[in-house]
Parts: sequence; C-alpha cells; structure tokens
Amino acid sequence: MKTGQYPVLFLATVLLVLALGIELSLAQSFSIRWGGTALAALLLASLLLLWRGNRLCAITVLLLFFALGIVRLQAALFLPPADISHFAGAGTEVRVSGTIDDEPRWTPAVLPDGSRIYKVRYLVAVEQVRRPGGDWQKAAGKCYLYARAPVMPDKVARIGDAVTASGRVRLPRGYQNPGQLDTALLLRSDGITASVVAGKGGAKTEAREGHAFRRFIAGIREHYRTGMERAMPKEDAAAVFAMLFGGYQGLSEDLVADFQATGIVHILSVSGSHISLIAAVMAWLAAALRLPRAVSAALVLSCIAFYSILAGCVPPVIRSAIMGGLAFLALALGRERESRCILLLTGIFMLLWNPLLLFHISFELSYLATAGLLFLAPVFRAWLRARGMLDVLAMGFAITLSAQLATLPVLAWYFGQVSLSALLANLLVVPILELIIILGLFAGLVAFLLPLLGHVVFASTSLLLGLAAELAHVLASLPGGILYISAMRWPVVVLYYFALGTLLLTEAQREWLRTRLVPWRRPAFALFLALAAAVAVYRAVTPERLAVHFIDVGQGDAALVVTPKGRALLFDTGGTRDGSFDIGARVDVPYLLHHGIREVEAVFLTHAHEDHAQGCGAILKKMPVGHVYTAGEGTAAYARSMGIGDADPLLQKFSWAQEGDALTIDGVKVEVLFAPPAPEGGGTGNEVSNVYRVSYGRAQFLFTGDLVKEQEAKLLETGKDVRAAVLKAGHHGSATSSSLAFLQTVKPRYGVFCVGFENSFGHPKEEVLRRYEQQGIEILRTDQAGAIVFETDGEKMWVRTHVKQS
Repeated sequence: MKTGQYPVLFLATVLLVLALGIELSLAQSFSIRWGGTALAALLLASLLLLWRGNRLCAITVLLLFFALGIVRLQAALFLPPADISHFAGAGTEVRVSGTIDDEPRWTPAVLPDGSRIYKVRYLVAVEQVRRPGGDWQKAAGKCYLYARAPVMPDKVARIGDAVTASGRVRLPRGYQNPGQLDTALLLRSDGITASVVAGKGGAKTEAREGHAFRRFIAGIREHYRTGMERAMPKEDAAAVFAMLFGGYQGLSEDLVADFQATGIVHILSVSGSHISLIAAVMAWLAAALRLPRAVSAALVLSCIAFYSILAGCVPPVIRSAIMGGLAFLALALGRERESRCILLLTGIFMLLWNPLLLFHISFELSYLATAGLLFLAPVFRAWLRARGMLDVLAMGFAITLSAQLATLPVLAWYFGQVSLSALLANLLVVPILELIIILGLFAGLVAFLLPLLGHVVFASTSLLLGLAAELAHVLASLPGGILYISAMRWPVVVLYYFALGTLLLTEAQREWLRTRLVPWRRPAFALFLALAAAVAVYRAVTPERLAVHFIDVGQGDAALVVTPKGRALLFDTGGTRDGSFDIGARVDVPYLLHHGIREVEAVFLTHAHEDHAQGCGAILKKMPVGHVYTAGEGTAAYARSMGIGDADPLLQKFSWAQEGDALTIDGVKVEVLFAPPAPEGGGTGNEVSNVYRVSYGRAQFLFTGDLVKEQEAKLLETGKDVRAAVLKAGHHGSATSSSLAFLQTVKPRYGVFCVGFENSFGHPKEEVLRRYEQQGIEILRTDQAGAIVFETDGEKMWVRTHVKQS
C-alpha cells in the first residue's frame, strides 16, 4: 500500500483505536507518567519511521493514538485538589459561593401535605468553600445547586450573578444498571463534578455586572419563551421551545412517548438535523436571490453560527453545528468523500479535546447518525433511484434508513427498541415539525418589530403542533410499529458494523473479495457446521440456569427473576416517596427491554410502600403483565402508591398472596412463606411485608421486603424452613430488621442490600453490616455495585456486578 492510499480507512482506524484506548482507560486505571513515557517513545518512533518511509509507520501511529486515548482519559478524570467534588462525603454542611453559569431552572412542585413550593436548579461555577468553623478557601469546578422557595421571586437571578448556599456536597450518581445512562460521566463531560442541596436557609443571590453577551442571548431566549406562552397553551409552548432550543422541561409525557415510538424524539433537542434544516432554508433563499456561491456559503455559515449562539453555545449544540452543517454541505455539494475525511477528523479532535464524549449518548447518536448520512445514505439513494423510485422519496428513505442502521447498536443498548414507523413519521410528521421550527424562529424575530404578527405566527405553530402530535400518535399506535431488540454484545456489534461496511465497497472491490473468498467457501462452511454442532452439544450437556437480578433503583427494592426458559418474574419494583421520578418507566422498563424481556409473567409485591410498589404502575402500562400478587393492605393502597385510579381495569390483575401459596414455573418454585395481616390501629406499613422464597434445585433466594424484627420472630415461630443461599436484607439494612436469630436460621451465603447512594436514612446501618459480617455472610450493595446478578444451575452459583468491585 502506498502512502496516502485509503485515507478514509486509515482515519477510521485511527478513530477506532483512539476510542479503544479511552474505553480501556475507563475500565483500568493507568499511570499518566508511564503513559506519557510511552507516548513520547511512540511519537519518536513514528517520526523516525516516517522520515525513513518505512511502512511500519502506520502501525506506530495507530499505537500512538491508542496510548493517547489512555492518557487523555486519565487526564480528563483527574480533578485538582481545590475541585468542589473533594468536599463531598464529609457528612456536614459546607458554605459554597460562586457564579451562576447558566439560566436558573424554576419548576413548581406540590409537597405531600398539599402545599406548593418552587424548586430551582442553578449551575454554579464554584469560587469559594467554607467548612463549619473555618475560613473561606478557594475552590474550583462546577456543581448543580438545588434549592426551594415558598414563592417565585420578583426578580429571578441571571447568568453572572453571585450565589451562596449552605448544604452537603454530593457526588453525581445515577442508577447503575446495564444500558442506563452514566450520570456521573455525562455531567463530567460538561465539567460538572458535584451537586449541593441547599439547607433550610435556601440559596441567596446577589446581582453582579458583566456577562452582557450571555445575558443578551438569555434575554432573546426568554423573549421567545414569553411570546410562545402568550400565544399558545403552556405544554405547546414547551414543545415548540424544545424544538427550537432543546430541553424537555414542561413537555407532555404522551407527546414524548409518541415521538420516541416513531423515532423522531431527536427533534425535541438541538441536533444535526436542526442545523441541516436551517442551512437548507438559507441555501434555498440564496438560490432564489441568485447570490454568488461565496456569498451563499457565508450566509449559510453565518446563520448556523447565529443559531448556535441563540441555542446557548452549549457543547451538544456546537457538536451538532459541526456535524449537521457538514452533512448538509456534503450532500448538497456531492462531495461525500472529502466530507467523510472531515467527519472522521472531527471525531478524532473531539475525543482528543474531551474523551468523555465517547460515553455521552448525545455524541454517540449524533456522530453515528451523521456518519450514516455521509457513508450509507448515498448508497441507498443510488440503489433506490436505479429501481425507479422518485428522488424525493429515495432521499427521505435513504436518510431514515441510514441513520437507523448506523445507530442501531446504541438504540438497542439504551432503549431496547427501534421504530419501524420512522419512515412514515419522517415523511409525514417531520416536515410539519421542520415548518414549526422555521416559523417559530421567524415569529420570534418578527415579534421584536411587530408583536401582533409575531403572536399570530406563534399561534399558527401551535395549530401545526396539534396536527403533528395527532399524526405521531396515530403512527405510534400502529401494530408492529416498534421492533424490540435486545442489547448486542461487542462481538455482534463488530460483525454488524463490518456487514454495514461491505455496503460501501465498489463493484470492483466486491469482485476482488469474491475471488479471494470463493476457494475458502467449503472449509468455512465446514467450520461453521462444526461450531454450530459444538454450541448445540454444549447447550445440551450444560444445565439450564436461573438468573436473579437485583436492580439498582436507588432507595428501594426491585428484583428480576428469569427462569431457565426465559420467563420473567418481578419481586418489588422500586419507586420514590414523592413521586418526582418514575422508576418504573425510566429504570425498570428499560432494564427489562435491555435484557430482552417483552412481558412479565407475574409481579410479587411485598407491601404497598412507594419504594417497593410504585414502579409497578408504569410496568403495567408499558408491557403485558400476567398477574400481580400483593400483601394484605387492600388494592386501593396499591393503586394510590402506583398513581392509578381505583377503577382502573389494570387492578383486575391484582390478588392478595396467601401464606402457603406456591407457584412453579419452568422448574422454579415461588413460595409465600409469610403473609402477615394488616395490624389493627395502623402502623408503619412494614409489618405487613410478605416474604417470598424462590427455589431452583438446591439454590434459594429469600425476599423479605421491609420485614421488621417482630415479624421475623413470628415467622421463625412457625417452624418453617427459611434457609436460603441469598437473602435480600430486610428494610434496606435498617436496624429494625435482620435480627441475629433470623440470620442464624436463614444461614445465607450472600446478603444483598438494596439502598440508595448516600441516602438520607443512613442505610445500611453499621451494626447491621457487622452482624452480617460476624455470621460470615458476603455483603453486596446496589449503591456500590449497581445491578447485582446471580446465576445458578441449581447446584453452583455465580455472581457478577455492574460496577467492578475492588
């Protein structure tokens, strides 16, 4: 191969090895000093081989970028001693002072007692921190500051104002499950390393001068928001504002669900498609005015830059501006080859600048979708046009198909589904939404000079949104409109993209490949048969396994049991006390889809508390569920916990699990060992917790909900065999549960604590942990390990955790 041949292939390989280095560096820590030494050596070797014209230069360059990926991520993860994150975990409140770095987000909320408050979130560039009894000291980094106020202030703080508050510093933490977004890495990629929840004193702000340009842009955005809210319902205004500038605040859940089901949810956040749309409109306008090419290009680039500034110049917008503008210019000018090189170089420079982007879903989807437009769309378009399809249809179909195929592994990993109605949505709904974006931007500009005309145009976008929403709902309701797909393992992902890559080969390259492969077809077929036979024999002689997943749902319980035949059972479903976050829809259902679960055979609830039962409501609404077994509080208590009506038909699936009941599915036995009646005169609600045991061969799993010590004693008094290899620790490790007598009788090998990271209850309690340790029970915690998965063939047991344990 001569130097300079196949630049696209070489750049793609460089991008790949850089990404592999970053991925390896995240999984395994490396010394920056040794990494720097390796970099220097590889750089010298590359320069020497390049000077001599040695073909090995390409290999050393690839190794150089691999090492560069390792070093860059380690450098990105390093935080200086003054960073705000180093003040976390102290257990006491600190005083934080800094500058507001983004527009504050105010949202109304209703407390359990019915009173209304306002919640506010500030993005703060930290300047100083003061510990209790100490002096102010310099600090750095960014954090989210959360506070509450009884009323909305007359004058809301602006970007650049000073803010001070007292509270505990916490490290960012999401739900650590496979396929779940890594909240800590997402925030770190934007420079946010901690959060602070203000105490009773709230947050105090002070006006400052400066930041004139950013305040001017924020003012324009507020002008758009105010104009929309005056001309249309608030939910419509939130949707149109999201289409123009991104964000999901105030959006209708039904609208988001319909857009997601039809594969067009990306329209609700600023993406490359927005940039391409604006560029296309400006290019059409320039052509209509017969402007010179140089002037047209300057107009398009200026509008892209203006829109990027208007949208806040946040990193996702900048990435979208680069990639969306690139895709449009490439397809419009027919220069796909050069633009492919530019896209690959852009990806390399972006990862070198911020390697954490590799783990950011926005970057992953935007980059892969843009790559699909540049690499695959021209192939599909030419193929369809050669078969007589109109160019406008061929282009629309090619764009949709290429973007879906390019992002398929990411969609499968995070969402477990792909929209089959996306083509119709792109042909019928997206043009309306694009018109809304153009009219919305135009209305805001017109409203500066002619407020009445701007009001009329804004109102028209609301009418168009209603039409688009109805069309999207119809398409989302079509049978078979969604294809559910399990997460792909990395070998499958490699083979998948290799297969896509073959579509890019020229006819001469395909002929060359066929010529080389034909002589090997018989040995390859024989090898395939041998491998298939080996897999079949292995499966035949290997005992079938039961899998038990303890899902990280924060401060709550949720466990998934998958029988050897693949049928799913759930034991509790998690939830939040204040209902501020839908665990069922945003954690449970994605977890099930990620593991290929499309329906649930049965749900077993220990009691009606929200942190155990609330998530069941969303599961019932989003997938088929055979039956729901409950404790004895009554169906109405579960309906309230799940937020569903007392007369909802879903409640017909509910029944009270009676002590002594047993159910066997695929050789897996579920027993109701204990079902205490509700105490007279009330109580905490934990007294009625059912106890379920799952048995498969000689392996048992015991689920105790929030069973208290007094009820543990009553269970032991029955003389029932309660032994189990795995015990789900009662009441999240509270001192009210896990008595010594109970542990000695159950004799578990593992104790699983389902607890939230840095939860306010202090669970699990130290004395409880010591009790487990003294009995020789191995402790596993969802706040440390994330999702915990046990597999057993009925004799042996294997355990793995989502987070690597040291």
